[in-house]
Amino acid sequence: MKKLLVLTLVVLMATFAVAKIKITYFGDNNPNSSEAILTRLFNASQDEIEVEFLIQSWSTDDKHTALVTRLGAEDPNPTVFMGDVIWPAEFAAAGWAMDLTDYFTKDELEDFLPGTIQSCTYEGRLYAVPMFTDAGLLYYRKDLLEKYGYDVPKTWDELVKVAKDISEKEGIYGFVFQGAQYEGLVCDAVEYIAGNGGAIIDENGKITVNRPEVIEALQFMHDMIYKYKIAPESVLSFMEEDARTTFQQGKAVFMRNWPYCNSPLNLNSPQSAVRGKYGMAPMPRGPRGKSGAATLGGWNLFINNFASPEEKEAAIKFVKFMTSEPAQLMRTIIAGTSPTRISIYSNPAALKANPALKDYYPIMINAVPRPVTPWYAEITDAMQEEFHAVLTGEKSASAAARDLAKRIKAIY
Repeated sequence: MKKLLVLTLVVLMATFAVAKIKITYFGDNNPNSSEAILTRLFNASQDEIEVEFLIQSWSTDDKHTALVTRLGAEDPNPTVFMGDVIWPAEFAAAGWAMDLTDYFTKDELEDFLPGTIQSCTYEGRLYAVPMFTDAGLLYYRKDLLEKYGYDVPKTWDELVKVAKDISEKEGIYGFVFQGAQYEGLVCDAVEYIAGNGGAIIDENGKITVNRPEVIEALQFMHDMIYKYKIAPESVLSFMEEDARTTFQQGKAVFMRNWPYCNSPLNLNSPQSAVRGKYGMAPMPRGPRGKSGAATLGGWNLFINNFASPEEKEAAIKFVKFMTSEPAQLMRTIIAGTSPTRISIYSNPAALKANPALKDYYPIMINAVPRPVTPWYAEITDAMQEEFHAVLTGEKSASAAARDLAKRIKAIY
């Protein structure tokens, strides 16, 4: 019995000696993804913290629902979670996301793309850390622009001129984009609005949608279909894949879409009619804008505000690891995602794995977030309805802007 007690004590002492703080990470839906691999690397890199990788749905809506349910019940799990760029304000205002401001110095944050940090900030405080990013861009038929002697358009007027001329000569559409009534339309509209010097809600939280810069941008989106006729009326029901398929089949001169289209599975596939014939550039600017704008997409890392102090301390170390330069380099190489750190865009290893990064950088550096507000879910419904009403001609641009301002004010 004595020997058994001694053995038990030895085992217990050994257990306490190697005990780790355990935290959970709500990652993605793939146990072999870059997120899962990086989690395993973190666990192997030190002996103080053990992170359990939790599988979650691929659907953004499903992720949001799951997290709102857990956090609304003050569940301390997951300790760390991935979140869409439009969530920080909502989660911060609800008290669900830990305030990270005091844990990241200015020097630590200066390597991140400005728009990604802005998306993580609510009322001047940092509530998430950018992990990987996404932004809208202009795809163009490089072969056709060269054939007819055109440069890539940098303004709306140039886009109309080039698209109209080439589309008429080639018998194809001039421009395709996301015009259906859904979140993709909001992303497109934000680019035209910001590219004309406007904003739906400014950085101080003031409603600025009913201003000339915004009205002109919405009018231009309508005019591309009905006045200039460079976009087909069918774009009123187009989502990303509709635009991508049309462009990939060689049926359009220009396309607005996301970086995912530029892959061996899509535009660069052996079956693609535009393989080796297209290029990518920033979206053009409006008459009041200084440069074209790209709507910010991507994912950030949050820490659960209901975790214990010990878990939060461990989570900070994990988040810093997952958003570090080496981790972002590995994620870029493995998954092909666009990094949030500026330094990766000039990293030789990253450029070798993904040469398109050099084209993405000027787009990502100018990326702008959608309205940063706790009430985004309600506001985006209003934006989708009003913007689509302009595209279809149901409302004038000025009427839609006026009505949207009233609706946002009511939600506020």
